[in-house]
Amino acid sequence: MNRADMRERGIADMGRVDITSTAKDGSRRHLKGYLAVPYDIPRGCAAGYMPEMNVLCALGDYSSQSDQPIMKHVKVTIESAS
Repeated sequence: MNRADMRERGIADMGRVDITSTAKDGSRRHLKGYLAVPYDIPRGCAAGYMPEMNVLCALGDYSSQSDQPIMKHVKVTIESAS
């Protein structure tokens, strides 16, 4: 995550976070207890590894151009782990 985004959300370096995505159909998917790593990435962006993050991608969310899952454009909310 971007360090400024982490600071704004009260997330410590290597702090545990919960990640939530919302699919086009409104359903939500969750990952809990992941580590937030500060990284030189633009504000408002986050990165993660596949296949660990696959659960955040809804089957119905795909590119109309390529008919492939939209794994590179998943909108997420990241919060300190509860």
